[in-house]
Amino acid sequence: MQQCRVLVINDFVQKGGAEEVYRQSVESLRAMPGVDVRCFDNSCLDPHAPASPAWNSAAAKALEEAIKDFRPHRVMVHNYHSVLSASVLGTIARYKRKLGYSTYMTCHDYHVVYYNPLLQYYTKDGTHTVPLEALNTLRTLRLRSSKKGLIHDALRKCYWHAMRALIKPERVFDAVLCPSPFMQQALRRRGIVNTVMLPNPSAVDLPPTPLKVSTSPRLNLAFVGRVAPEKGLVQFIELAQAAGFAHIQRIEVYGDGPDRAVIEQRFASLVASGQLVFFGRLAQDDLFTQLRASADALVLPSLCAENAPLAIIEAASLGLPALVHDVGSLSTFGNEVGNKVMFRSDPSSLRAAMSQLVEHLSQTGREYDISEYSSRHYATRLASLMRIGDGSAMPA
Repeated sequence: MQQCRVLVINDFVQKGGAEEVYRQSVESLRAMPGVDVRCFDNSCLDPHAPASPAWNSAAAKALEEAIKDFRPHRVMVHNYHSVLSASVLGTIARYKRKLGYSTYMTCHDYHVVYYNPLLQYYTKDGTHTVPLEALNTLRTLRLRSSKKGLIHDALRKCYWHAMRALIKPERVFDAVLCPSPFMQQALRRRGIVNTVMLPNPSAVDLPPTPLKVSTSPRLNLAFVGRVAPEKGLVQFIELAQAAGFAHIQRIEVYGDGPDRAVIEQRFASLVASGQLVFFGRLAQDDLFTQLRASADALVLPSLCAENAPLAIIEAASLGLPALVHDVGSLSTFGNEVGNKVMFRSDPSSLRAAMSQLVEHLSQTGREYDISEYSSRHYATRLASLMRIGDGSAMPA
């Protein structure tokens, strides 16, 4: 049997959520019979070579050498715009014509459709999510996509349009893989139609966990993640106060970040009363043990659109529901799981959502379905999309 050679490309070896999916995609492909996998990321670059994040010629040259040496049948790209830059797309396209390999890209953020990869714009009133209906319209030009001022915003937009004019990702890749329905909608609003749904696998591989059941009218909500402005923790605490902490016993914060000191100072009275508790950053096993023991639900108050908020899936893995801000991908991602309760940014909505959450937790017969987010499902779907093991002809 001829081996199928797969080249997997990403900006970083390790950094965040995209890198976890990068790792899992490599592991899934390597576990497939007859598949030879090679990685290309920042660890493959000469740290002393001159490089620019705007156009990294050194990365393009290094990738060219890797392709010529490995001669892949499939090329899969995760992220490229932070380190490798759009320069690598030209290399991928050029050798695709020469070698005939198939190409795929997973969209981890919104850089393909908008100037700001978080799909955010800024006004004097704060941070906002760009509505999908605004994409591919002149309205986006008037929205400020950068916090760094008008000049930086203008330069960012000029660069984005220049890269789009030079090379369009949708023409380089045979299929653009979407981890969420919201991402797929955003791409299609931009006229990118060669999209396919492929949910990211959850990094949490746990044995079946009994679902949390509670008859208490007051619940412990757990925030897990980076304590940063875009995650919306400040706004959620303010909202909880405006709602009179209805059905909320306390808010538990697991994680750290630039907003922690500000929050501890600003809400010192809540910290003193035990209604706001910081646990800091815990190792994963310790975190899961603490969540099972203490939390009644996870809360995801993010202000940005997100993409594939796997915290919803991970909450279900722990037998917990998720209280989710009704914005962006959070509105639609994981609806089939059965553990979501959504709220909007007004006190009456939060009070209603908390009442719904109390009722949800009292139900003993409920079920959560996370099968679409398992590593096995991801590997099977990935092999099908990339036509690995189906007898498809492969270039020499």
